[in-house]
Amino acid sequence: MSIRLTVRQTEILNTPVESRIFLEGIAGAGKTTLGVHRLRQLINVGIPPNSILVLVPQKGLALPYYREIRNPRRRAGSDVTISTLGSLARHTIELFWPLAVERLSKTDPYRRPVFLSMEMVQYIMFKIVGPEIEKNNLFASLRIKAGRLYSQIVDNLNKAALVGFPSTEFEARLNAASVDNLEQRHIFADAQRCANLFREHCVENNLLDFSLQIELFKHLCTMESPRAYLKGRFSTLIVDNVEEDTPTTHDLLLDWLPSCHSSLLICDTDAGYRRFLGADEINAQTLKRVCDTNFALNETRVMSPNVQSLFGALSEVMSDEAPPITGRMRKGEAQQGISLPRTDESKFHTQMLDWVANQAGDLVHQQKVRPEEIVILAPILTDSLRFSLARRLEDRDVPFYTLRPSRPLHEEPPAKAMMTIARLAHPKWKVGPVSSFDLIQMLMVAIEGIDLGRATVLAEKLGFKGYLQSFSEWPDRTQRARVTEVLGAHYDELRKWIEGYIASETDPIDIFFRRLFGELLSQKNFGFHTGLDSGRIVANLIESARTFRQTLARIDVDANAGEEYAAIVAAGLMAEQSPPPDWRRSPNAILIAPAYTFLLSNRAVEYQFWLSADSQGWGRRILQPLTQPYVLSRQWQPNQVWTDMHERTTSQEMLFHVITGLLKRCRRKVFVGYSQYDDRGFERVGPLRESLDFLLGSLDDEEAPLE
Repeated sequence: MSIRLTVRQTEILNTPVESRIFLEGIAGAGKTTLGVHRLRQLINVGIPPNSILVLVPQKGLALPYYREIRNPRRRAGSDVTISTLGSLARHTIELFWPLAVERLSKTDPYRRPVFLSMEMVQYIMFKIVGPEIEKNNLFASLRIKAGRLYSQIVDNLNKAALVGFPSTEFEARLNAASVDNLEQRHIFADAQRCANLFREHCVENNLLDFSLQIELFKHLCTMESPRAYLKGRFSTLIVDNVEEDTPTTHDLLLDWLPSCHSSLLICDTDAGYRRFLGADEINAQTLKRVCDTNFALNETRVMSPNVQSLFGALSEVMSDEAPPITGRMRKGEAQQGISLPRTDESKFHTQMLDWVANQAGDLVHQQKVRPEEIVILAPILTDSLRFSLARRLEDRDVPFYTLRPSRPLHEEPPAKAMMTIARLAHPKWKVGPVSSFDLIQMLMVAIEGIDLGRATVLAEKLGFKGYLQSFSEWPDRTQRARVTEVLGAHYDELRKWIEGYIASETDPIDIFFRRLFGELLSQKNFGFHTGLDSGRIVANLIESARTFRQTLARIDVDANAGEEYAAIVAAGLMAEQSPPPDWRRSPNAILIAPAYTFLLSNRAVEYQFWLSADSQGWGRRILQPLTQPYVLSRQWQPNQVWTDMHERTTSQEMLFHVITGLLKRCRRKVFVGYSQYDDRGFERVGPLRESLDFLLGSLDDEEAPLE
């Protein structure tokens, strides 16, 4: 890395190699930079790289360490191991799984276990739990999509494994914290029933979802051989972002660290963004007691003086505590760190989007800012918001891509189009007919330049029989003229490709997607010829289908992977989006994402746009009727009731941590977009807007007005 260390960083780096260090501080203070330098130092002093383990909560947070070990100037030798708890657990189970057979199938205990992806978890839920729900009318009072329902059941199992209580007890814990609500108790009981059924099926068939992997891993870590292997193999640890990791990871480290030759633990203060995934920033502090030395870094190396002053001023408005950062906090500088639209630019939601797109275009084209140094963030990135913003950026020739990890892959238009074509190309699948609506959507995505009207004509006139008919042989010249011969020729090219595939030997589903993308849809005149977003989504789809096919072959050799994959997609089930195989390379384009997605990536940028500052979503946790991450936590007192006061306090804390977390990752300026009326035409004022209005009002009392 080319970043020069400060005097304080150098002092910490010069701590003896044999030390066990706990390093904490604000985001942007250079803690990970110091961790990378420590890794380089350990290798240079002769510590074998294969004895070094870098542990992170999610693989995206390991990017700086990946860059370091792939540095061509690095000394040749064995590679450093970079891992998450999940990958470490899987590796250990693969090595020692015969020692855990007592906790697996009684009929065939030594059958090698199958590790389940999220797609396969959804599939097994669909096959095993779905009929149980329908038969017994479970969750009758809920109106919730099957995918969300299954994911919350699985989330309860994951919390049990990561926090450390039996998977059969989450119902009791949730009931103890809820008010006396009979309907809610029925929901928790149904969730426990489904979770037990799913777990029993997995155990009996040696199928390991994430929660069962963690439970088996913890069981193996109580045995002499696996513990000796882990401690002997990895005598040097670097653990980054421990505040975003789980109690299970912290327990593992508490046992592991005393026997380590060297260790560095890195912790962000005022973080804990992965709490809904089981992270516990309070429990992470217990690791201090097994470290020799504690250090703190609280001087930002990211925020400019303007943003730093805005951070201090906004922190004072949103919290009674003084901001944990040194530097000037003058109000004049705070004004320079923020930009807002004029009154006539922010009355309506569309005007806000126009302003954001204009400002982004100016940064890219006039100020020559690299697009990758700009992010556009929203509390919730809906389809309509993404589409509206995307059209405006395209009109201004601004490159962009979106990340929405919580959005099911099958809801993305490119993935929908690929699945529709797959169903047309496999007429023997028993998935049901393709609807006119699906055909219209597919044609609008697949054929470049086609509009809704022409796509509707083609779908209703040539696709009504369940397959695509020829445009060139269509006798209705009036309708042909309406569609145009050019678009009709592209439609025929798509039709001929499908017919040619049907006549040939059938490929596995992921190979089919590869061929469809490479041979047709990525070519000129088709929808994926340009566009980073479509390519990323297709890469996700191909990887998802490949993993599904390979795993299903180990579970049911007679199943048709393509047909089963299409069935779960038709049922509205598919896993959340995962990074594509080239996740280590970010495109030089503006990132459009939910605020939490950006925070979890732990990277800094020059400019940030905050959309819809009036939205309540900036300070409100997502309500999940089947689970509750704050209750299923070690920090929750048994038999304590979750009240409205807890909800309000949690919302305030979330808003404070999100906003200050974003500012810590901004170098130059924040553009705040808001509108008097939201996208539905209603007036609203959320907690973020209230804080900004209070701050800017106090500034305007002493300083010149903003813009």
